[in-house]
Amino acid sequence: MLDIKIFDVDQGFCAALNMGDHHTILIDFGYSTRSGFNPSQHLLQQHCTSLDCLIVPAYGKEHLAGLSDFLRQTLIDGLAVHFLVANPSLTADRYHELDVANQRFSNVLMADQNSRCPQVSQSMKIHGIDFSFFWNNYPKSQDAHNLSLVTFASYRDIHIVFPSDLETEGWRELLKDAEFCKRLRQVNMFVAANHGREESYCPEVFDYCRPEIIIISNELNQRVSPNMLNQYRKHAKGCSESVCDQKLLTTYEDGTITISKCLDRLRQVQTQRKAYQH
Repeated sequence: MLDIKIFDVDQGFCAALNMGDHHTILIDFGYSTRSGFNPSQHLLQQHCTSLDCLIVPAYGKEHLAGLSDFLRQTLIDGLAVHFLVANPSLTADRYHELDVANQRFSNVLMADQNSRCPQVSQSMKIHGIDFSFFWNNYPKSQDAHNLSLVTFASYRDIHIVFPSDLETEGWRELLKDAEFCKRLRQVNMFVAANHGREESYCPEVFDYCRPEIIIISNELNQRVSPNMLNQYRKHAKGCSESVCDQKLLTTYEDGTITISKCLDRLRQVQTQRKAYQH
């Protein structure tokens, strides 16, 4: 089974992928002052005493501050982290918080910066989920948003992409990679980059990707502009069995969004307000 929760948080982003038997993978570590949610406490409430993998996908100051807070909380709560995943091209002098994390846990991604064609992707299987990670290399790319780690996760008929804070320029650089485009073609659930902001919308992405559902994680009490909602909505084709009547879900309107797959049953998309099957 697979249970993906995309949480309704104030800042940043947070998603947990749970395979049952207390195997959990965390993507980012946003929190909510409204509900009191924080990822470490959530994991403990789910009786998770160790985190199989921490995916660190975004490198803006607020995200790295969140990483430091999360790591402190794991020490307080006694929550073990097995390993982390992050853009391997980033340097310790510029991304100190990430370097501190690397001193505690090994980053499983590797990049040979001395190569004429530095590596920009790596794939692996973690507890039955197929992951593919793509990144733009530092220092060729200088902007923290465009250094975001793009995560593709596939499990049976769930194919979801988490592009973190990637902006248009970063999308276009990754679109030069044939394998990246191949992964996009498989996606049926698309998480919009950077809270659905206009500067992170790249229309060329949807030459390759026609998802059933697009999900937007809002910032604190911030609606996405009507123009961007319309842009994203037109790219979603809806669920093939026409059981779900929404192509676009937002944490502002729908709260925490859960995508589940159990055995050979249909995928299920649930929100705090409504539930759909497709």
